Amino acid sequence: MSKTRGLFAFIASAVLASPAIAFAQFGGQGLGSALSNDPSSHQGQVRPGVDDTAGHTAQETPFTIIKDVKLGLKDADPNVRVGELTKLGDLQDPEVNAILMESMADPDLRVKLKAIDLLGSREADEAVAPMSSMLFLRSTEQIARLHLVAELGRIGDGQAAPAVMQFLAEPEDERGRGTAVFALGEIGNEKASPLLKRVAMEDQSPTVRRLAREALRKIDGELPFEHQKQLASQQDPHAPVPTDQKLAKLRELDQKLQNQER
Repeated sequence: MSKTRGLFAFIASAVLASPAIAFAQFGGQGLGSALSNDPSSHQGQVRPGVDDTAGHTAQETPFTIIKDVKLGLKDADPNVRVGELTKLGDLQDPEVNAILMESMADPDLRVKLKAIDLLGSREADEAVAPMSSMLFLRSTEQIARLHLVAELGRIGDGQAAPAVMQFLAEPEDERGRGTAVFALGEIGNEKASPLLKRVAMEDQSPTVRRLAREALRKIDGELPFEHQKQLASQQDPHAPVPTDQKLAKLRELDQKLQNQER
């Protein structure tokens, strides 16, 4: 499920405002050029370091990467642990999500956030239950709650709707309410509509009211792909077409005919 990530601009100020939780950048120094000015001088030569690293990378398998990551996650430096989790981002292996879910309990906030965000980007349905539970733990930091809500929206599993609705119903700041409203729109569960309608009418924040209206439009029309499939499977093919839909089709056909006559 591909979704707009405009939500993170909404919560970015919370992350950037706290240097303590800003993610460190990883990467080594450039190896430089191992070649001389002679364009043919490299032929038949082995470049120590460069060739060895390239060969090692080419030989890495998911098994070896996961093995190295597990070892690296035991490092005392949280920056190292964040870097190890980053290696798992695009790795297609069933063990990866389990490692990320375990890392949500890491004592360092940076590691927690990286694990949560990666589970969201991987659309890990099996993470919905532990992420929903973590959302209401007293030990869960406020910024981690925002990330949990946002990534539950990215995953888009309907099972996350009750937890996000509960989060929205509790007294939270504007950023928290906006994050929850956006997530409910991404999930597309119709059970959230009454709550969203109330927020769209009563919330004191114009931004949150606007996000609630957009979420309702997603649920009513531009539904996530999985929700569309669910509705299609439940629809009776022999049910009569509502009059308003018939009129809409007739108007569309009439417009096409008029365009052809021009």
